[in-house]
Amino acid sequence: MKKYILLLLFLTAIVVGPFAYQRWSEAKRLRHIRETKQYAAQIRATPLKDFLQQLDQTSPDQTVLVLFTGNTQAHLEPCGCFIGQSGGLPRRATAISGIRDKGFSPLLVDLGGVLPVELKQMKSDVLEPIAFKTDDEIHALDQLRVQTTFTAIEMMGYDVLVSSQPGANLGENSVEQVLTNYRFQLLAAPSKASPPAQRPYLIKTVGNKRVALIELSLLETDQTTSIPKKLDSLLSEVQAHADIVIISSHLQPEVNKSLAKKYPNISAIMSRDTGETERVGNVLLTYCHPHGKTLGALTITDAAGGNSAAVEHIALTEEVGDDPNVRQLLNDFYGQVASDPQLQVASHRLFSSEALEQDSNNSYIGSQACQECHRKEFDQWSHSSHATAFNTLQIIGREYYSKCVSCHVTGFGYSSGYEIGNRDRAHLAEVGCETCHGPGKQHTYTPLATNIRGKVETSMCMECHQPEHSPGFQEIVAQLMPEVDHSRTDPSLKQILEQRGRGPVKPQVELFVMSYCSYGVDAEKELLPFFSKYIDEIDFKLRFIVSKKDPSADETDAEPEFTSLHGETELIENLRQMVVAELYPDQFFDYLLCRADHLKEAWTLCAQKVGLDVTKIASAVDTPQARRRFLQEVERTKELEIRGSPTLVIDGRVIGGQLWRGRVRETCQ
Repeated sequence: MKKYILLLLFLTAIVVGPFAYQRWSEAKRLRHIRETKQYAAQIRATPLKDFLQQLDQTSPDQTVLVLFTGNTQAHLEPCGCFIGQSGGLPRRATAISGIRDKGFSPLLVDLGGVLPVELKQMKSDVLEPIAFKTDDEIHALDQLRVQTTFTAIEMMGYDVLVSSQPGANLGENSVEQVLTNYRFQLLAAPSKASPPAQRPYLIKTVGNKRVALIELSLLETDQTTSIPKKLDSLLSEVQAHADIVIISSHLQPEVNKSLAKKYPNISAIMSRDTGETERVGNVLLTYCHPHGKTLGALTITDAAGGNSAAVEHIALTEEVGDDPNVRQLLNDFYGQVASDPQLQVASHRLFSSEALEQDSNNSYIGSQACQECHRKEFDQWSHSSHATAFNTLQIIGREYYSKCVSCHVTGFGYSSGYEIGNRDRAHLAEVGCETCHGPGKQHTYTPLATNIRGKVETSMCMECHQPEHSPGFQEIVAQLMPEVDHSRTDPSLKQILEQRGRGPVKPQVELFVMSYCSYGVDAEKELLPFFSKYIDEIDFKLRFIVSKKDPSADETDAEPEFTSLHGETELIENLRQMVVAELYPDQFFDYLLCRADHLKEAWTLCAQKVGLDVTKIASAVDTPQARRRFLQEVERTKELEIRGSPTLVIDGRVIGGQLWRGRVRETCQ
């Protein structure tokens, strides 16, 4: 008997083992991806609430507080590519206001690097900044970004903006324009069109101390050995009027360290570059987080034998919240971009050095053209996150912002590629086949291995999946590649939700049904218990397939009439379920599952069973406003070309029935 039991266990292990191992391995892969991304995305900085608590133990009169930013490159706010990002002008304004509310009047400094640069990914994995050099080369959107940044830092009350050569990036008149339009002082190199040369320092009383900020980069020459001589002259002039001296320097770290040793009475040397804070003797060397990710805080207090300096970087995560005035400034900025085609032009093109993209005889044709010969690969792609990349921009309202669009569509910036606002190019939305494999026109005419990229190197992924947008990507690229491997088996519904859940917003899950369609009811029985496990991680909507009786009727009609496959009774139940979803979201699934088992009985039985107010629901259903909500359902089904009940859609793309249908075999159409 034992022999047969052992044999049965052995056979069971042989049959079940591979499936169990596959599930364990997949769970391990997804967990590793999630943990790596979460760790890489963390901002190593002090929470604002903790910094404010520290200020409660500090006297504003006895403490010199310098708040600083640098190397922001006109980043108005985080790109939004992942959850937990730090930075943004509206949050920075909130942090500064919170510090001032504690009684402090800090010296507020931007150390330079406001101007945007294009970052080109080199083969050596070194980012080489390419600055715009002339007015003709300045992208209109970048000009507007800089103007918006200047306006924001003016609203925040900045004292000084350091800019060694603004004219080289924004035109010769930029210095004069800044000095004319804004109250903050500009420490800038002289230009032909600027007013008389500004002194390269600022003196302000902070607390009970007079603080001097010297911009050292303006003294830079081909021979850095001449800097100490010029600095000696400046220090003799400044120290007669200041108690504390701080230097802003964009010089090499080695130069800054040597200056710290030579001038031990300086309190700090601040750089807009990235680096680790260190102390050289009595002098503190500080650096910035790029793109405005944090707000630097330099505090200087009296100590035996001199002043003691310390620095912290304040995290600007979502816990900080937006300043309403600066948020409105950015909303106006995005509104202007959305309404002006000149601001929507691509500033750079992906893969511009690749042969297929350089071929003027080639062009983009869209992923749909690929499926005739590559059906399996097309189906696999259609369930990937690449296939819904554009949808994430639409959710957050950035589908007009070219800085984001380039990595969420196909061929942006090329003559035949995606173009913002051009409906004829809508088929190129999403990261399609041709993004990775190159323009496909020639390949469709003459399918050859030489006119398409068959194998795609992971280095190409880095064009979009840079650390700024995809933290930790390089560490997990090997674990992510199976998700774009066209030879893999179809992903499960759970895997799809896991993948989509890594983005900055919850996955949009829409189940399209007719409430009296038996197949739609079966889909609810099958899917709702599954989705209930993810209810806090997804944005679920039950949608209804209805149509207008008169398709040509004006949508402004006060009381439009609708029709549904199963008649007026179904229309009323659709309305009722829409009302329950709005009034009782926590009991919505319970009501639907009850109705699925008792559809032919009075709806009030299920309503009372799950604790709903029958009278309140009936009153909300019997209104013209409720019926007009069908217009949204009509528009959505038309937009996605939905015809059958049930149809499952995640992030704007239909999920093939083979991935989720069990008991559901047919559709109502």
